[in-house]
Amino acid sequence: MKQHTTPAIIIGNQATTLERVPLVSGSDTGTYDEDWIQRICFENPTLLPVEELEPTFAGMIPICRELPTKSGSVDLMYLNEYGFITIGECMLWRNPEARRKVVGQVLDYAKDIAQWDYAKFEAECLRARKDSTGSLFEIIHEYYPDIEEPRFIDSVQNNLQRGRFLLAIIGDGIRENMKEMAEYIQRNGNLNFTLALIELPVYQKPDKSELVITPRILPRTVEIERTVLRTGEEVVRKPDKPSEPKTISEKAFYERLTDAIGRDQADGFHSFVQELSSDLNILPKLGRGKKLSLNLKSADDTYNFASVQEDGEVWFYGIVTKTEELGDKSIGIKYLKQVADLINGSVDDSYKEWSWCVKRDGEYPSITDFIRVKDAWKKIIEDTLEAIRKKADSESA
Repeated sequence: MKQHTTPAIIIGNQATTLERVPLVSGSDTGTYDEDWIQRICFENPTLLPVEELEPTFAGMIPICRELPTKSGSVDLMYLNEYGFITIGECMLWRNPEARRKVVGQVLDYAKDIAQWDYAKFEAECLRARKDSTGSLFEIIHEYYPDIEEPRFIDSVQNNLQRGRFLLAIIGDGIRENMKEMAEYIQRNGNLNFTLALIELPVYQKPDKSELVITPRILPRTVEIERTVLRTGEEVVRKPDKPSEPKTISEKAFYERLTDAIGRDQADGFHSFVQELSSDLNILPKLGRGKKLSLNLKSADDTYNFASVQEDGEVWFYGIVTKTEELGDKSIGIKYLKQVADLINGSVDDSYKEWSWCVKRDGEYPSITDFIRVKDAWKKIIEDTLEAIRKKADSESA
């Protein structure tokens, strides 16, 4: 079923419907072909909405095109400051056989690269760049001057060893029987990757003066053994154990949290999140930003009860603003006050209302402070959810 319609540009009261630009195979048959898609994605990596899939892969820097491996040449290679690797393969989705083939190709590329160490990976990437760049760190440092070279190299090496890649298949239209794709991926469960299907339809104004690209992706997730498959079509579900973080970004978050507060405390928080999800239908949702964070949100994704940062700090966003939109600001204020009392803190309302938060001695509290009073915190969340429900019911009556 078609999930998107043709976009339009509105100037004043006049709407102009854009025209779909046909993409063709082979540079001899038209201007817009696979090589054009590849070049556009390399020069404009923000076209690929990877942060919607895996926040820890955000901030991609283009490294090289046509990277040789045993199984063939990788169209696009990206890295970010945390050493996370994105492999991009561009194609035109013309027939089922071609679609199945490209999935197999990108998985083979990933398996080949996972056998490399950092030195091999760097040497091959620099060779593919065909310029005078001296190191991968030199490329990344230009965009992120605060990163440290030893830590960056260790991160890349670690991700290579674990096969932690984002595999992005990029095309002009995504159409696939996901069951067949899932069965193939199951046979490659030794890698720990996320497979992303990204559609880049190209449109033009009727006068052909400008092009418009509208990236499309639906972040529905299917877990297959250690593999995370995201697609907007058929769902094939074989989940990991509920107690294990599923996506690469979630695993990265808990690894960094463990480094910050210790394994026992991090495990305790993870268990608490599972408890909130099971008992109160709280949605643990990874946030994007300079640091990874885990937001504890209501099931409808409206109310955020805490934003736990990867270093253990606990921030609060929007609970007062959102309850004010509901019609009763006091619900959010009461929540913050009760949470502050749990840790002998106070509500800091010196910011804009959206950022009202809890602090203790002028600092953001640590999640370890809340783990010690988790049962009482859970009860406050439960009571707040009930107050929100009652207010919503009264407004709709």
